[in-house]
Amino acid sequence: EQGQTIVYQLVMPEDAAPEQGMISTASPIGRALVNKEEGDDVTVTTPNGTRQFEIVKLLTLHDEDGTKA
Repeated sequence: EQGQTIVYQLVMPEDAAPEQGMISTASPIGRALVNKEEGDDVTVTTPNGTRQFEIVKLLTLHDEDGTKA
């Protein structure tokens, strides 16, 4: 839905829980988001149709923990 903010956490396939926002790096959305940067627009073809995203913010696990590498 347009204008909606969605938070995704990219995880390994065995840890995926889409209903909790934890999507696999092997999923269509996960593959499309890998190696992207803040400000990038991403178009993803999913089984439910084409979706467009704008990446507003990226955090790593290190950022989340408060410890940067």
